[in-house]
Amino acid sequence: MLRVVLADDEKKVLLLMRKLIDWEGLGFEIVGMASDGISALDQVREKKPHLLVTDIRMPGYDGIDLIRQAKQIQPGLHFYHRQRLPPV
Repeated sequence: MLRVVLADDEKKVLLLMRKLIDWEGLGFEIVGMASDGISALDQVREKKPHLLVTDIRMPGYDGIDLIRQAKQIQPGLHFYHRQRLPPV
């Protein structure tokens, strides 16, 4: 199984990502969840995920800084970033 860490400052979004996506069916195991960039980077250090799914706007490190630092720790890390769009 491939390991994945989810990071988003909105706990509802974290829970939705965890429940709505069939991670196991896709060959992934969620090994960590974080609600800020600092905790997410700690999860990357500890859990050594294959994939990091992150929001762009978060406290601590924003998603871009998180990805940069995580790639220094683990160069082969893949990532997906999501961004909320402002209401219309």
